[in-house]
Amino acid sequence: MLAALFAVTVRYRRLILTLSPVLAVGLAWGRRLSDWLGLILIIAALLVGVLGVLALGRSRPAALLVKPEVRAFATEPGASQILIAVMLTFSASQLLGLPLGEVVGGLFMVLPFLLLVAIGMQVAAGWRGVSLELRPDGVCQRDVTGSLMVPWEALAPGSPSRPAVGASTLALTYTQPDLVRRCGILPLGRRRLRIDNIHPWFLADTIRHYVDHPQHRPAIGEPAEYQRLWHALMSAPTGPDHVHAS
Repeated sequence: MLAALFAVTVRYRRLILTLSPVLAVGLAWGRRLSDWLGLILIIAALLVGVLGVLALGRSRPAALLVKPEVRAFATEPGASQILIAVMLTFSASQLLGLPLGEVVGGLFMVLPFLLLVAIGMQVAAGWRGVSLELRPDGVCQRDVTGSLMVPWEALAPGSPSRPAVGASTLALTYTQPDLVRRCGILPLGRRRLRIDNIHPWFLADTIRHYVDHPQHRPAIGEPAEYQRLWHALMSAPTGPDHVHAS
């Protein structure tokens, strides 16, 4: 049931991110008419926050989206980004209707501003559906703060190694780091990929497969190539252990 809920959240993420501020503001201002609306707002924020935590801890799929229109295999956007953005929106709306002195007074005058910045970045990440793409020319990851493009030729043969099963990042090893291109601010630097929405072993094995088999790179993005990749990983001695497609 949760898996279906998270899938719906990802599919309709832009509608959810558009309607949640309207609902949050409406409930916040409605507190003047009824304290029950304020209680509903608090409960909604807590409920969405719990769902966001559950989404972070869920079993990650050993699968990639096939996107022939852009010639790429991509990770699916995570529901946790969207749910956390909604939770922050509901939480911030609690400030509406409070006296200005209570909001910006004392040593905590900067907190509302930081909260708005955090909400803006989280909403932007959820709206865009930040993901990682494998393309014929390399691995690309875009975030709201920047992008990283790693050509296949930059990666060391036989890499990357499998990280821990619960890892949220994947370390990269370069033989030609000068080929790597980045733009903007990358919190993880240029040697790590964010992988919290896909099984880390599956992704590591997939990237390593294309590093070591350049003849298959031009077909990346095609359904037939994805099927070939899947069978190659499942039959190889280094393929993912106990990993199933979803």
